[in-house]
Amino acid sequence: MPILHFGRATDPPIHEAVHINTDAILFVEKCHNMQVGKTAIHVMGLDAEPIRVTESLTEVLVHLPGFVQARRHYLAAEPANGADAVHIAAQNVSYVLPNVPQAPLFWTVHFTDASELCIAEPLPARL
Repeated sequence: MPILHFGRATDPPIHEAVHINTDAILFVEKCHNMQVGKTAIHVMGLDAEPIRVTESLTEVLVHLPGFVQARRHYLAAEPANGADAVHIAAQNVSYVLPNVPQAPLFWTVHFTDASELCIAEPLPARL
């Protein structure tokens, strides 16, 4: 059970560390410009509320080898700057289902804690 240490992103900024069990991470993604922090780390049991950290997505991914990259699918209109990349912990995926007859096709990733994430076609080979 490796533990990672990152700077917790808060507003106003304070110097506080957050310690995350890597086995509990579901997926990570870059924070949007209007959100606090640089990277959002989604972990088991926190539902839709991620842990936001001060480190960049690139810095976080250095500590998480083997995560699978996919494009996020939005049930509403896609943001103007396009779909964001998400990096998924395949070991925490329970199953993946296509959402048909939707066009274009997208996939729903179901995690072991019953949370879900929609990703765009194509489905990464390692999922």
